[in-house]
Amino acid sequence: MGGQSVIGIRAGQRQRRKYARITRNFNRSYHPAGTARQLLAIMASGDRRRLLQKISAPTLVIHGADDKLVPVAAGRDTAHHIKGATLLIVPGMGHDLPPGLQPVLADAIAAHCMQHAEKAAP
Repeated sequence: MGGQSVIGIRAGQRQRRKYARITRNFNRSYHPAGTARQLLAIMASGDRRRLLQKISAPTLVIHGADDKLVPVAAGRDTAHHIKGATLLIVPGMGHDLPPGLQPVLADAIAAHCMQHAEKAAP
């Protein structure tokens, strides 16, 4: 009896698709030189708080509670410097957009847009 007959053909296909997706994502995101350029660009751009204060559009700042790259305090600071901004700190999210949280993020963005569309309607 082969492994396919124990776990089923569909389960095996799901595993292969999952492995292929993980491999594609890893290969797509592994660029050490690009990471270095990004960090240099961040350092060179300087303090953006004055520019944030010019934003007048309704703004939803989304930050992962488990972000190891950018502290939650930075998300709070960003929201603080945008007049009327709403801050959403997402539990379980790091510095990425995991598929399992995409519906939560989509719902939050849709609700934010609807709330401000209603305010803007004549």
